[in-house]
Amino acid sequence: MASIEREIENGLLNAVSGITGLNFFTSERGTARTMPNIVVQATIGSEELGPFTGVFKTPATLTYTARADTISRTAFDAKFYDILEQLYRSPDLASYITTATNITCYIAKITSEGNSVVGNNRTWNRTITLDITATAKK
Repeated sequence: MASIEREIENGLLNAVSGITGLNFFTSERGTARTMPNIVVQATIGSEELGPFTGVFKTPATLTYTARADTISRTAFDAKFYDILEQLYRSPDLASYITTATNITCYIAKITSEGNSVVGNNRTWNRTITLDITATAKK
């Protein structure tokens, strides 16, 4: 079984995999990536409910990046909202990640989203931050 962080990353990429025209990456690859892309990074944090429970806060970010000289801002924003819509799943994202991975996800909610233009490499970036609480399945 992969780590909780990698399972969360894979679960989030799976949740948005229906969006076409993008390349999907987890945090394990730190080199250059083909654009446009989605990169997910999860970091295991504090243990919840007391020591040795195996239930961890694992905040995650999902970043959508595209070259500003190959896509209009309107098209970029429209694709971002398609991605965001996929994270508001029915019944909910936590249940979806639990079903699709080797972890039990108790909480998976979007806490913020932001955007930026990176001038030195001419890219648009939009980031979604998620609050996730999960444990390995037994």
